[in-house]
Amino acid sequence: MLGTNIFSRISGNILNNFLTKPLSSSFCYNQGMKTKYILHGGYTREDNSENTKFFSECFADTPNKTKVLVVLFASENDGSIEYYENFCKRLKTFTDKDLEFIKANREDFASQIEQVNVVFLQGGDTNRILEALKSYPQLADMFKGKTIVGSSAGAYALANLGTSHEEIYMREGLNILPLRVVCHYQSDRLPPSKTSLEEIQNAKQELELVLLEDYKYKVFWT
Repeated sequence: MLGTNIFSRISGNILNNFLTKPLSSSFCYNQGMKTKYILHGGYTREDNSENTKFFSECFADTPNKTKVLVVLFASENDGSIEYYENFCKRLKTFTDKDLEFIKANREDFASQIEQVNVVFLQGGDTNRILEALKSYPQLADMFKGKTIVGSSAGAYALANLGTSHEEIYMREGLNILPLRVVCHYQSDRLPPSKTSLEEIQNAKQELELVLLEDYKYKVFWT
């Protein structure tokens, strides 16, 4: 398989990364249906200029009427209704587009993805969201042509490798994106563990290492 060009954008600045190595089928360039991935370093709940840019980016390439699937699988009991409703209200403040929301549930998850333009994988417990998403082995194909947003635990789930914070060692993600990801990079509040940071810097060096500070994001088109 031929190598794929991945177009990356960091907080509005476009960078082109030309990769010549073969990539997995989940990361193929589909000329008729490009997929946009947005990885965020964490703490989306806070109001600041970086998060404003991030949330605006989430809807920059969607239609005027956009359906959003809010995935809270990283939260206990897949997220409370109150949190979901407050999160949806907040998302509406970052765009003039007509947003319609669906709260993800595990039983209908596959069909829910088909209905939406944006899938938002919110942060929380990385092990919890990985356990949930591993039930859908065709997830990369299900995401094609959509905007997929992963914040903190959500970003780790999409990656090949990710650091840990409250645990010691790095962990494997779903490899939807062939990346090594470090969220909360250099964070004063939730830095990655020293061991997992050293491990990920030395492991699979053929994969891009993505360092995401709190509030910062990076975009990948596939």
